[in-house]
Amino acid sequence: MKRLDPHPHRSLRAAGVLLAVIATATSLFAHDFWLVPDAFRVTPGGWIEVRGQTSSRFPTSESAVALDRVADARVISATSQEAIRDLSHSGTSLVLRSRPTQPGQRIIAVTLHPRSVRESAESFRRYLELEGAPEALERYEREGRLPRSDSLTRRYAKYAKTLVEVGTGGPRAYGRVVGHPLEFVPLSDPTTLRLQDSLAVRLLYRGRPLTRARLHAGVAPRGGDARLAGEEPHLVTDENGVVRVFIHQVGIWNVRSLQIVPADPGSGADWDAHWATMVFEVTQRGTGTAVAQPPRAPAARSDSANAAAVVDRFHEALAEADSAAALALLAPDATILESGGMESRAEYRGHHLPGDIEFARAVRRQRTPVRVTVRGDVAWAISTSTTQGEFRGRQINSAGAELMVLTRSGTGWLIAAIHWSSRARR
Repeated sequence: MKRLDPHPHRSLRAAGVLLAVIATATSLFAHDFWLVPDAFRVTPGGWIEVRGQTSSRFPTSESAVALDRVADARVISATSQEAIRDLSHSGTSLVLRSRPTQPGQRIIAVTLHPRSVRESAESFRRYLELEGAPEALERYEREGRLPRSDSLTRRYAKYAKTLVEVGTGGPRAYGRVVGHPLEFVPLSDPTTLRLQDSLAVRLLYRGRPLTRARLHAGVAPRGGDARLAGEEPHLVTDENGVVRVFIHQVGIWNVRSLQIVPADPGSGADWDAHWATMVFEVTQRGTGTAVAQPPRAPAARSDSANAAAVVDRFHEALAEADSAAALALLAPDATILESGGMESRAEYRGHHLPGDIEFARAVRRQRTPVRVTVRGDVAWAISTSTTQGEFRGRQINSAGAELMVLTRSGTGWLIAAIHWSSRARR
């Protein structure tokens, strides 16, 4: 999986020591470790069965983790925790079983023993390249941080979490910090999520929020073909170590990240690679009980109304600085025409999108109602707008026109093309 981050190398000050952190995403050559429950809801006294899956394609498994590689396995409630002793194999999966008797949410958390690889400096360089970090490789080269010796030790460890509901109405556990060196902590209850919601997740490294870190999110249909799993674009944590994952599809979701850091002196390794994942389920309406929310009425909108709603949501995402939500509404092959130029989705993400977000947050815009025409699996939406205010020290008073072309996908309408134009108003 190629990393698109133009600035993947950031530094983290922890305990007075400046650590260089390479934020990487999973590549096709790497294997994540996920915990995938057979059922995300069980009755009190029933068995929680969770599969430890190891592969590069969520949520499948290519090989079963050896039992002696499990350093720690726990089931954690809102107020207590206990070790999971029932470990076995089923085909290519590690299987963990626990039988809680009291209702409430549970976190299942597993740590795998670290493994070490002795390799040449050139092999380590190739490892960075395969993990999609050529920019980090170049920067470390400039800073003189890359190893010059004949060989080095790279150590890697993996940490995984998932959530299971026991009964109904019990205390929540989602916000508890497990204590993994690299860990995802949701800031709201994932079991309450519904379509078009966003989940805020904080990434911790050694208990501290990890800023400007890269991670990935993806979804697979429950009980469906893993080849239909959808991928979110790369996400980047903010100054508080938080990202928002836009929920555009029901199914089994995961977030994951790989962080490679120089190892602590005297630790026996030169570099440490930390892998972390978290898995949760999103249903059509949400099943959690932590927040009382009235059920939403079933949507009975027409195709044109649904397409218009996608256009409106895209503008809302810009105004809310939610780049992940905006990008999730763009088709993979989307084209954006703006300011006399043409950009692909990836180019827009790294070029005009940040400026469009800044502009949308700074300047007041009044849009006319969107007019939508649908022809089969294609729709086009037309609207005009007036914009007045101040942006970067200059006065703005303009009239704009917008054309969006949308195509129907398996999860609804996606924006395939955008054309914006504007002129100064007198």
